[in-house]
Amino acid sequence: MPGEFTMSFETFNLLLLAVFAGVAVVMLFVVRRESWGTAHVYRMSVRARLPIESWDMWRSIRDRSRAIIRANMWGLLLSLTLVAALLVWTPIGSSPFALWILTLALVVGVLGVTSAVVGVRERLFSPAPAAVRIARPSALGARDYLPGWAAQLPLWLVAASILGCTAVTASSLGGSIAAGTAATVCIAQAFAALVLVVCRAAERRVLAQPQPATNTLELAWDDLFRADSLNALRMSVSMAAWLPLGLAICVLYLAALGLADPDVSRVLTTFPWFGIPLIQVAYTATSGRLPARLYPQYLRAQEVAPRPAGGALA
Repeated sequence: MPGEFTMSFETFNLLLLAVFAGVAVVMLFVVRRESWGTAHVYRMSVRARLPIESWDMWRSIRDRSRAIIRANMWGLLLSLTLVAALLVWTPIGSSPFALWILTLALVVGVLGVTSAVVGVRERLFSPAPAAVRIARPSALGARDYLPGWAAQLPLWLVAASILGCTAVTASSLGGSIAAGTAATVCIAQAFAALVLVVCRAAERRVLAQPQPATNTLELAWDDLFRADSLNALRMSVSMAAWLPLGLAICVLYLAALGLADPDVSRVLTTFPWFGIPLIQVAYTATSGRLPARLYPQYLRAQEVAPRPAGGALA
């Protein structure tokens, strides 16, 4: 029709990347403001059911949150730059599924990595040298910080992706799947294995970091940030494992239809993209919370509304 406005997928995808970059830049400036953090920290306190006893504790939580957000925004800008190059120099830029690729890049390359980096470099509390410190009698693992399914899902998906990759390789040797198609699945599997190794190493670094605290409430707040870091790392592994698993399912399905060497467009159309938002929503729903066993003893017997001691934050 005359005067009808049309926009190519390449243009739309690049404009969307520009919008994301603009949001990241704005956030980097917003979190620098001294007034930032009041509502953010309060929401964290309500969601986690952890009170804030003093202004010093509030400032420590705000500063740690600010460091995480700034790291995420810088990681977002880096990922956007890499994805933009991918969209410009490869056929993926013209695909309506490019946004899923961006989501994978952001979750795997930003949330997990930046959370781990901040968790290793930043300390939430720094008691005075002469202050009393508490410590646990034994070290905790990732399963102590996460729900059972959240800790196990990455391993299940990695195992399933290995089985899928094996089936594709066997089918390729039998001639029902082209060697190039099978190689693509194997490359995706190698990527998932690399992410698994890197994230497990990052988990060990996060868990090995000291947790200086003078009371059980400070320790619980430190546990909350640690749990969120581990949550992001496990989500990254799950996302990375879904890539070869989805490709294997897609390739085996197309091979059953008689397509031994499908083109990129057909693969992207058939790929089970629904797994990406499902994984993201599932892990996001568990963030900002602690298992009951990690709460201070005096907070376990009742629902705790975040209430400052002595009206310090009223």
